[in-house]
Amino acid sequence: MKRPGILLVNPWIHDFAAYDLWARPMGLLVLASRLRRQGWEPMLVDCLDPDHPRMKREKVRPFADGRFARTPILRPAALEGVPRAYSRYGVDPQLVKDDLSFLSRPSIILVTSLMTYWYPGVAETIRLLREIFPNVPVVLGGEYASILPEHAMKHSGADEVVSGPGELTLSHTLFQLTGLAPARNESENVLEFSPALNLMRHVRFIPLLTSRGCPFRCAYCASRRIVPGFVQRGPGEVLAEIRAARNRYQALDIALYDDAFLVNARNHALPILEEAAAEFSDMRWHTPNGLHASAIDPRLANAMKRAGFQTIRLGLESASDEFHRRTGGKTRLKEFSEAAMNLRDAGFGREQIGVYLLVGLPGQSRTQIEDDVDRVLSLGATPKLAEYSPIPGTVLWRDAVNSSRYPIEEEPLFHNCTLLPAANAGVDSAFLQELRRKIRESENHILHETSQEPVSVDSVLIS
Repeated sequence: MKRPGILLVNPWIHDFAAYDLWARPMGLLVLASRLRRQGWEPMLVDCLDPDHPRMKREKVRPFADGRFARTPILRPAALEGVPRAYSRYGVDPQLVKDDLSFLSRPSIILVTSLMTYWYPGVAETIRLLREIFPNVPVVLGGEYASILPEHAMKHSGADEVVSGPGELTLSHTLFQLTGLAPARNESENVLEFSPALNLMRHVRFIPLLTSRGCPFRCAYCASRRIVPGFVQRGPGEVLAEIRAARNRYQALDIALYDDAFLVNARNHALPILEEAAAEFSDMRWHTPNGLHASAIDPRLANAMKRAGFQTIRLGLESASDEFHRRTGGKTRLKEFSEAAMNLRDAGFGREQIGVYLLVGLPGQSRTQIEDDVDRVLSLGATPKLAEYSPIPGTVLWRDAVNSSRYPIEEEPLFHNCTLLPAANAGVDSAFLQELRRKIRESENHILHETSQEPVSVDSVLIS
């Protein structure tokens, strides 16, 4: 008996800027694994696919990150006054249309979503799906659908909007819209972890989930609205997945998709990394989502080095302990300073240790941002400025509403971090551009000084 087809779609992005930071549709790939076991035949169309054979590949950096293909489009009316180019990021629409036309008609279509202010790209994608597959039910899930379900139901064009982890309500939703029950019943209270990588056109790296959710309650983060609770996998299961993916795809890079990889590090991250160092010593690890600095003691830092970590990102957000007391207490400056020292002692270079700093927060002064940057530089790490995007439902949302010069409650397009929608006067794009120039100059100065240092006899003997 032929298995019913189900189409999974990663939509276009509409924005002023978008960057491929180890981005793959992990939510859809994980969902596909569950669907296969339940008797469905999943198909994937990725509108952001960097490996589409009929698209010119954008310049790729030394690893697998790089730029999305970009097509200028008209700005939405709400953004008409913003003097920046607005674009569709991803595969040319005609090529996506051709890809869809070659597929057999699915029983149902699942579309994912990310940022709330990317909803125009979601809506454009669903309009095309309806053109190619009229009368096929469309279900929207993902972050935008979880954070603003009513807005998504009104503006996306989907028949159904699902909040939270899709697999928790999947069977009920599919049966309700198609009348098809799963061929194999499974507990819907169990989260899925393993992605169906063979749906991707080319596996350049291994996207890895060792946990779902986050135990912290940071005032600026919506993680708990997207995945309530926190669940970690067993280290043996994680290592088996790495082993299988490496053998099948010969990929040497791992991109960690966890929100909280280092929580309970002694029983989770540490055994994973120590075994990985022994078995996969030539692999390279990357952490685009950021790591919790408070967990990085000397043993963990050395395990990260031996396992082959290359791109380290730490989620500091601010060097102010008062900020962390107000927003969840994820870390303290003393803990971060010790983590940075432990990483440097383990042999990581300044250029490998990137530190996310939130800028444009409600009430945040230019002086505080400059102090944060100076503190990170002084500790031998590289500041990475991350513009704050207000997220409905978070603790900081009301402060953002009161601070914003835009009607962010009425229009999600104004959540766009590019606009610095909740920033203090003076914290603007010109200020951040100057600050980024200062960071680059500081980094170049330090590299130049290092290259000019005389080599001592002791350092030669040690090396």
